[in-house]
Amino acid sequence: MKLFTFLLITLFGLNACSNTTSPTTPQNTVHWSEVIDYEANLYRIDDKLYRSEQLLPDHYALLKQNDIKTLINLRFFDRNDDRQAFGQYPLTLINTPLLTWHITPKEVAEVLWQIEQQQKQGAVLIHCYHGADRTGLISAMYRVIYQGWSLPKAKLEMTQGPYGFHSIWKNIEGFFTEENVAEIQAHLAELRAKQ
Repeated sequence: MKLFTFLLITLFGLNACSNTTSPTTPQNTVHWSEVIDYEANLYRIDDKLYRSEQLLPDHYALLKQNDIKTLINLRFFDRNDDRQAFGQYPLTLINTPLLTWHITPKEVAEVLWQIEQQQKQGAVLIHCYHGADRTGLISAMYRVIYQGWSLPKAKLEMTQGPYGFHSIWKNIEGFFTEENVAEIQAHLAELRAKQ
């Protein structure tokens, strides 16, 4: 039954999912991510964090130009694409797979922890396949945890920004609760205490 549900969601997501971007641009978007390369869905969140879709070998120049030292791949399937594309370059490649339809606060905390640790070496890029849904959630939680954004403000950027969020993922939209943020912060505290 789980496989059938997964296949239905995947097929629906690939063929019929709609972008939640509204026809009119929301106001006060000046603090949203800065576009680096629209075709690659590559955006700068801040000096130490970028987001994108799955990049290709041709994009290495963009990574180098933006001094990106680490790629964190959130993809569950095709986990070796970064290694195939960038394995010959001086980059740290990390794969932390997230299942789009079931993401927990602990998993989000672990990705944020990886970002936090890798930023000590330089800029980090997070991505999934499209750079929209899993990447959007991690970007939004980074905004909340590290930049002090409110949940509604971070969620608005995720769903209404130019990144291509797919409205089929109601679980991701529903992730924006104070309880989940508290769980993320508690798990981050545990990870920091072990260091």
